[in-house]
Amino acid sequence: MGWIDSHCHINFEQFDTSVLMPKLIEQNCEGVLVPATELALFPDVIALQKQYSNLVYIALGLHPYFLSSHKNKHLEQLDDHIRQFKPNAVGEFGLDFMLQDVQQEQQYFYFREQLLIAKAHKLPLVIHCRKAHDQIASEIKKAGFIHGGFIHGFSGSFQQAKRYLDLGFKLGLGGALTYERAKAMHKMVAQLPDDGFTLETDSPDMPPSFANGGVNTPLNIPRIGQFVADIRRQPLEHILEVSRQSFYSILKK
Repeated sequence: MGWIDSHCHINFEQFDTSVLMPKLIEQNCEGVLVPATELALFPDVIALQKQYSNLVYIALGLHPYFLSSHKNKHLEQLDDHIRQFKPNAVGEFGLDFMLQDVQQEQQYFYFREQLLIAKAHKLPLVIHCRKAHDQIASEIKKAGFIHGGFIHGFSGSFQQAKRYLDLGFKLGLGGALTYERAKAMHKMVAQLPDDGFTLETDSPDMPPSFANGGVNTPLNIPRIGQFVADIRRQPLEHILEVSRQSFYSILKK
C-alpha cells in the first residue's frame, strides 16, 4: 500500500537523494512534501521537485528559526517564486514562542505577510508552531483563510486540534508520539477523527524512539504509522490510507 510523508527535509546535506529516492519508491512511498525554510533554500527544493516530479511536493516559506536572515524583500521574492515555480503550498512558516530570542513582533509580521501571500495564491499552509497554537488559529480565522494546510509536528491538546480541524487543517503526527512518556499526546491522537491527520517524519529532525542515533528518514513512516495504529486500535493499512487521503485532500498537484 502506498504511503506519504507530509513533512520532511530531504534537501538537507544528510541525504543523498540518488540513493534515498529509489529506496522510497521500492518501499511504496508515493509522495513526500519538502518545505523550504528560508530564501537561500528555495532553489534546492525547486530543483528536487523538477528531478522527482512524480514523488516530490514542495512548499516555499520563511521559518521563524531563521528570523535574523529574513529581509522584507524576501516576502516579495517569495511571491515571485510562487508565481514562477508554482509550489504546492506556502511554508514552512509560523510562530515559535520557545525561541531564546522570541522577537514576537517580527514573528507576527512575517507570519501575517505569508498568510496573506498564501491567501492571494489560494495555496494551503505548512505551519510550524511552538507554544502558539491559540495565536495561530486566531490569526488564520481573523484573516478569513479558507485553503487549509498542515500543522506540522502537532502535539497540542484535543481542543486545539479540533479548532485547527474546524479551520480545514490536518495535523502532522511524527516521531514525538513514539516515546513512552508522550502520554498526553497519545490521548489526543486516540481522539482524532480519521480524516484529521497525516503522518510525517520531519527528517532528519524529530527522530522517533526507534531511530537509535541513526539518521531519521521518510522510510520511518510505516513504523510511525504502526504506533498511531496501536494508539487508535486500528490496522496499520487503515492508518496509512487515511493519512494518504488527508494529504491529497490538502495538496492537489
